[in-house]
Amino acid sequence: MRRASGTIGDRTPPDLYDAPLRFRFCLRVCAGLLALLLAGLSGPDGARAGPHPDTSRTAPDRYWIMLAERPDPAAGPDRWTAPVSSAYLARLEALGIEPVVRSRWFHAVSAPLSAAERARVRALPFVRRVAPVAAGGTVAADSAAPRPQAPSPPPAALRLGASQSHLARMNAVAPMVRGLDGRGVRVGFLDASFRGLRHPAFAALRRDGRLVALRDFTDGTQRGNHGMGVASVAVGRAPGSLVGPAHGAEVLGATTEYTPSERTVEEDYFVAGLEWLHRRGADVVNVSIGYNTFDEGQDSYTVEDLDGDTGLTTRAVDRAAALGVTVVVSAGNSGCATPDSCWYYVNTPADADSAITVGAVRPDSSLAPFSSRGPTADGRRKPDVVVQGTGVTAAWDDGRYARVGGTSFASPQVTGVVAQMLQVNPALAPTEVRALLRWTASRADHPDNRRGWGVVDAEAALRAAERRARAAPPAALRAKTPAPNPAADQVTVPVRVPQHTASVRLELTSPLGRTVAAERFSVRPGPNWLTLDVSSVPPGLYRYRIQGRRQLRGGSLAIDR
Repeated sequence: MRRASGTIGDRTPPDLYDAPLRFRFCLRVCAGLLALLLAGLSGPDGARAGPHPDTSRTAPDRYWIMLAERPDPAAGPDRWTAPVSSAYLARLEALGIEPVVRSRWFHAVSAPLSAAERARVRALPFVRRVAPVAAGGTVAADSAAPRPQAPSPPPAALRLGASQSHLARMNAVAPMVRGLDGRGVRVGFLDASFRGLRHPAFAALRRDGRLVALRDFTDGTQRGNHGMGVASVAVGRAPGSLVGPAHGAEVLGATTEYTPSERTVEEDYFVAGLEWLHRRGADVVNVSIGYNTFDEGQDSYTVEDLDGDTGLTTRAVDRAAALGVTVVVSAGNSGCATPDSCWYYVNTPADADSAITVGAVRPDSSLAPFSSRGPTADGRRKPDVVVQGTGVTAAWDDGRYARVGGTSFASPQVTGVVAQMLQVNPALAPTEVRALLRWTASRADHPDNRRGWGVVDAEAALRAAERRARAAPPAALRAKTPAPNPAADQVTVPVRVPQHTASVRLELTSPLGRTVAAERFSVRPGPNWLTLDVSSVPPGLYRYRIQGRRQLRGGSLAIDR
């Protein structure tokens, strides 16, 4: 996916939006202008990377090696998530084949293969197919932290700043004022460089230990703001400047997009990144990248391929949803921004059967001209929903903020709302999340292939998710780990309450059994959040207990200031 950038002013930067994905020739024609614009965006830490090495001339091309079903019958129902067969890997390694990516979901590996090696691999009885990927490289190592707990900042500290306008457009302010912030939910991003999420908008994320891990799957050094800016729209928090709907969530980031070029190997990285996000426990994943046309000499997609079953990234998204991960995908910017760049259709993986595909509208709710449209090749309506995709505030260079545009910055708004929905109702399946977003959107009664089911109504979708949760309360009292832990001034314990329970008592006791803080809370069946003031409790390690009608739940809590 290629992107265009513009010079950013300190106070009123111009709108920036992703270049239409279908028409990469525009980027080539405007190469000189782009170089100047990118230079204006680059600072000491943001200089544009040098040319990407042409590995196709120095190393064999990379291929997907699609393997037969695992020979171990014990894999059974877990075959999608079981490791690639060690017996098959051993046979490949005996031929000198060194896999780069091992896909559990597709039971496949990618590896650089010479012509002679391809012939030997195809002759193996357990190899179903060998398909070209592209010239590739190595996969970087994890940059991980232990799974932390999510804090709950008081509503008074929100100060939405410039985010107010696009949040209000999708009726997302009231839920945030009520304290919904995605805490307890793990949000993943597939994108380009995240620049370490070191912008001030992520200071609270880092301080509270909610940045779980970042990993780069690409094979070249790159600079840019796209991944960082996208993430800030969903999970950033800088009171007075920017606040995302899921600013209390835990975060994972996988860099799978290499912006200086558009090669099919990025689909390879995409699969590896999405599988990694699933293994690391992502509940919802934002995808603000997409594919249809690749660089010269590589296979591109046609409109007929947008059938929900052809694209590799499309099939990966469907597999993730089948495993319980809700995936939100930007529709793409291949609409009709200018007369010579009209392709209209969504990209892969926005055509996925199970994706929540997000288009863009202007502040007046008219369709943004660049927003990609449906239908898919098999006749399904896309996008699913739309939100404001121009004039969106995002974190940008040198600690600044910019007004940006593109469906890339529409989808993270919806991702933030999905995190809130899973916060109030963790039992929602990906298809249920999408159904609730559709049914509560502005055009639910008359959807089309331009705006889908209409502009998201976050408040209505969250109320619907909460009603479902209350309609099916647990049989017994359940409690999640308090957040934050360690706590400073207050701590919140998420609980799910069974029928016929009107109140619960939360108390904090010292190691010697002395009660140091306690409060009784009125509750309703289903999800509740108990927030206890611990500002007068001395630092130390304590036990917390939640007493219901007949059940008692508890655990440990640290207080540190």
